[in-house]
Amino acid sequence: MTTSEHIQPGLAVSGPSKHVTSYRTWLFSGGWPRFEGWPAKNVHTDLEFALACGLPVRGASGAMLQAYLAELIVDLFGEDWLTRGRLDLKFVRLVDIDDRIVAHGVVTSRQQDGSVELDLWCQNQRGEKVCAGTGRINRA
Repeated sequence: MTTSEHIQPGLAVSGPSKHVTSYRTWLFSGGWPRFEGWPAKNVHTDLEFALACGLPVRGASGAMLQAYLAELIVDLFGEDWLTRGRLDLKFVRLVDIDDRIVAHGVVTSRQQDGSVELDLWCQNQRGEKVCAGTGRINRA
């Protein structure tokens, strides 16, 4: 789907709930799964490593949250997002293993040239924002 008249300010969209599992985190942040020692030990894959770095949990990668938002926006704008979209995010809370994350967006403006701006965020099962930011798709 491309930007059309139905995408107007106030339109709210939400993605499906994503279950952050150890296995998904290992696949995303653990390196190539066919090398010896997989998954690589880092703050995303290994609790002892994360604790040694001063974190209370091993947190999911912020890029995972970005991917959940990208899926939401591509569903809304189609391939146009891939060539004309921009995403600016801040990661505000650690995402723990077994959290369930939902991506959300609200269209905040639509310009005469068809450009669209959105507020974007992901929240966990407790309703806490774990990342927040803005998106824009330029049409001109």
